[in-house]
Amino acid sequence: MKTRRLITLAGALAALAIAVCMALTTYWQRQQPVLRDASKIVAAVQAFSRDKTKGGQALPASVSLQELVNGGYIAASDVRAFEGIDVTISLALDATRPQQVFIRARLSDGAVIAGLADGSAQQLSRSTSPINAAR
Repeated sequence: MKTRRLITLAGALAALAIAVCMALTTYWQRQQPVLRDASKIVAAVQAFSRDKTKGGQALPASVSLQELVNGGYIAASDVRAFEGIDVTISLALDATRPQQVFIRARLSDGAVIAGLADGSAQQLSRSTSPINAAR
């Protein structure tokens, strides 16, 4: 009789633990913003570049997501997944330099993650940023 109660109690506790873990995981996943449509960022960069060159202005070496939002090229809600992250996109890529930084993200803790022209990603030192050097 005691063994049956103990097994029932253990099973109930295990089921409760699983339910709590699932609830916490679901809650946490809902709280994390997700980039829903990367093509909007691409379109915003293209429109920014087009407007600068049409206006007779020199095209800068890079543009930040914040500049694109401030310029009305993309809505802040479209890049909410990058909130708190300084993202800069290179506008002057050279196909002969596959190690050139295409996109740089400075995280809130100072870490810098870079997407290179060859499609790879690297973590850069906190003080180094090839995009900034190109400005």
